[in-house]
Amino acid sequence: MINRKYGYGFYFRCIQLQLEKSMNEELKEFDLTRSQLDILRYLKHSKKTHVNQKDIEDFFHISNPTVTGLLNRMEQKGYVIRIQNPDDKRIRYIQITDKAEDIDKKIKKHIDYVESIISKGFTQEEKEQLFCLLAKVKNNLLEEDSAHVKNIE
Repeated sequence: MINRKYGYGFYFRCIQLQLEKSMNEELKEFDLTRSQLDILRYLKHSKKTHVNQKDIEDFFHISNPTVTGLLNRMEQKGYVIRIQNPDDKRIRYIQITDKAEDIDKKIKKHIDYVESIISKGFTQEEKEQLFCLLAKVKNNLLEEDSAHVKNIE
């Protein structure tokens, strides 16, 4: 058994802080935050024809007010537009603008660079294993969160 001084959470937090710091530095020139970028990239790469706010809430597991605030600021900066569904006036679809398309190309290079640093010295098999392990961790936490919410209700 490995003798560890810190738990898993400590390492995840350290990694997350470094990733946030690096990305936020890169995003300063675009007046974007990491959360806003995540939404832009989701909108760009989503397989759905039309994405609405609820889709974003569900995908990122964040609240309606949080998503509303993020989208409002992104719309003010010209990165997204909201398009009303002609069949249901309560639904608005979110689309990225050309301005956001240009940023995605630039940021993709930074993401590739950071991922190369993260996986430096890893074999291809180790990289694939890391993705599998991280996906399991994410799913474990989401399942626990979902079970916890059901127990409260």
